[in-house]
Amino acid sequence: MTTSDNSTPERIVRFTVDMPETWHEQLSQAAGRFGKKKAMLVRLAIAQL
Repeated sequence: MTTSDNSTPERIVRFTVDMPETWHEQLSQAAGRFGKKKAMLVRLAIAQL
């Protein structure tokens, strides 16, 4: 990831999210449909905030 000006790499941090099993299954299915990793789908969703 980079900063908004795309010049300096930004440090990556990790965090854990607890979610209902049904949400996890839906996320897994969406990742399969879109050919993306679950983590990427979460990052894309957060970027929309």
